[in-house]
Amino acid sequence: NDNFGTLFDSMCQSEVYKSLTLGEKHMYTMCRVQAKSPHGRSCLYKHGEEYGRKYDVDKYFVFPAEHMAKYDIDRSNGAKWLKQLETKGFIERVECNKHIKKVNVYAFSNKWQNTS
Repeated sequence: NDNFGTLFDSMCQSEVYKSLTLGEKHMYTMCRVQAKSPHGRSCLYKHGEEYGRKYDVDKYFVFPAEHMAKYDIDRSNGAKWLKQLETKGFIERVECNKHIKKVNVYAFSNKWQNTS
């Protein structure tokens, strides 16, 4: 029942991926693992239930601070790396819940392919 995250060869060979810092690469890998983990999927499901939404667990993911801690990711570094992954087109924030102090909802993105 171990979880895994998928990285694609074309992405890993792209110049934009190569330009990521080690922290950003690590965060992306952990996002992929988190998205497939039972605790990650459960958190997304609970968040959706709380707000009357249904999220496709194969498309969307959440990465709250307490889950980052399970992977020894510092909250401030994690937030910074998520922002950089968003800026560089690897993930998209589809729901920002900062004002209500709930988790942000993300989706994986292929926009990095259009970034050089």
